Amino acid sequence: EVIDCDVAIIGGGPAGCTCGLYTARGNLKTVIIDKNPSAGALAITSTIANYPGIDPTTSGTQLLDNMREQAVNYGAIYRQAQVFMVDFGEESDSDSESADAPTKTVYTPELTVNARSLVLATGALGRKPTFQGEADYLGK
Repeated sequence: EVIDCDVAIIGGGPAGCTCGLYTARGNLKTVIIDKNPSAGALAITSTIANYPGIDPTTSGTQLLDNMREQAVNYGAIYRQAQVFMVDFGEESDSDSESADAPTKTVYTPELTVNARSLVLATGALGRKPTFQGEADYLGK
């Protein structure tokens, strides 16, 4: 499958879904590419107790699902796929507008996405567990 779009977003966490929500609402054809909706710091959080406006019994997975659903409801295309290569295209010497900017191409085993703009919202890795048994309780 090949998708041509205005904005490709690599990462389906809070930053990627928020970006997708705003670009889709701005009538830009948007594709969110997420390697795994159950990965990341928020996804492994059992309850969200310190996020304004969220019921404190909401899990990280529920919050992510809501964010993703909201972006999709506004028109973002969501695909679960592992990115293995990105081609940023050739830079030109001209001072042309973004319509003439090089196409960025994102490659996954399942699809290829050609975009005028690319957003990297891949998150950050947290620290490794530092004491014995900590990994057993991570996210609980």
